[in-house]
Amino acid sequence: MPRSLSGPRARWLPLSDRTGVVADARSVTVDFLADVADPSVVADAVLLVSELVGNAIRHAGEPGWLLLVRRPGLLRIEVSDSSSRPPVPRRPKAVEAPGGLGLFLLGCLALQWGWRPLGPGKAVWCELRLPPGDVPDKP
Repeated sequence: MPRSLSGPRARWLPLSDRTGVVADARSVTVDFLADVADPSVVADAVLLVSELVGNAIRHAGEPGWLLLVRRPGLLRIEVSDSSSRPPVPRRPKAVEAPGGLGLFLLGCLALQWGWRPLGPGKAVWCELRLPPGDVPDKP
């Protein structure tokens, strides 16, 4: 079950490789951003959460958690996993071939993205601009 770290400003969700975890992460993201006026920003955030969680499962085998942090005008998305290997952007394959789009989409949609070592694994993060005037409620 998602847990609020400081009111509506942050949301943390433990992840696993079970069926449905990507859908759960998308649902938590939609709920966390329910008061954002621009639906395209919410759609971009949901897409990037799907890609990051999917990559953690696909390439690392064991995802750790999803962390959403909201500040005025900015959303930070972080997903941890058990692999210490850094993410390596690949050239997207042909439309009919799967793979290669996750980090490409991060580069296109996010203001910035990166990764950091975290214990034996890592956390991959990205930041999205929230609409002007977006100020999450204080806890």
